[in-house]
Amino acid sequence: MQFCLFSLLCFWKKKDKLAKQEREEIVKAVNNIRVKSLLFTGGEPSLYISDINQILAKLKNPKKIKVKITTNGGFARTQESAKRILCSFLRLNGVQLSYDKYHRQFLPFQNIGILYRVCKELNLTFSVIMAIQSPMDMVLVKQLRQIGKFQVKIINTLPMGSAKKNDTYYSYLGFNDGVLSGYCPRKNKISYWCGQGFSICCSLLTEGDDWRKYAHPTLEEHINSSFYKLLTKYNFRQLFKKLKVSTKGLLPEHSSPCVLCKYLFDKYYDKNVKC
Repeated sequence: MQFCLFSLLCFWKKKDKLAKQEREEIVKAVNNIRVKSLLFTGGEPSLYISDINQILAKLKNPKKIKVKITTNGGFARTQESAKRILCSFLRLNGVQLSYDKYHRQFLPFQNIGILYRVCKELNLTFSVIMAIQSPMDMVLVKQLRQIGKFQVKIINTLPMGSAKKNDTYYSYLGFNDGVLSGYCPRKNKISYWCGQGFSICCSLLTEGDDWRKYAHPTLEEHINSSFYKLLTKYNFRQLFKKLKVSTKGLLPEHSSPCVLCKYLFDKYYDKNVKC
């Protein structure tokens, strides 16, 4: 089976470790489809360099795949420590720093500058992904511009994990009807969740107790699932119509595609309709 993906994201949880079979499934998936990029992310990928290198060592065409990590930058205390960690990866093309007002509490600002300069020295791309609770958080971008020129990707904090527990996720002023015309933001991407499997979803659905409805142990099983086919074929307005879920009463928080998607499938399964 040939299936073209833009990227495959691999997620670690701090308490979890990839089993041998899981590493083999990831390698099989990457080698059997045309993956353009691999992104290793949360927990902290620098804690799992051995696992990542075991995957990278078995790729058939590693030079055709861009490999990146998303990191909290804690290892960049000095230029030497940052360089040692980054050079420990068997292959690496870029670094994405996760930084926001919460990371700022434990990440010294100097670490960002060190990581940025080491990436330039090693010819690695450097960017920042920033989750915001409100537009006021954008002031951090101005601070980052003191370090250098690099891409800063802004995302709205989702009601999941600590953000949900502490009620610190992004608050919308009203419902944006335009979200219904959009598709899943992950339409051309696949994630692998340690201990769960492959899924087009990288957030709310796979974080819930019913994640088995949305993740599968093999990539082939997932892309042949009705869930994957629905999200890659239809926009949200079409999905609501196809799954016979009403759009009446949508709240401001449903302006987020991920929150809207969870609402849709929760309502769908509440009706006891088999997907």
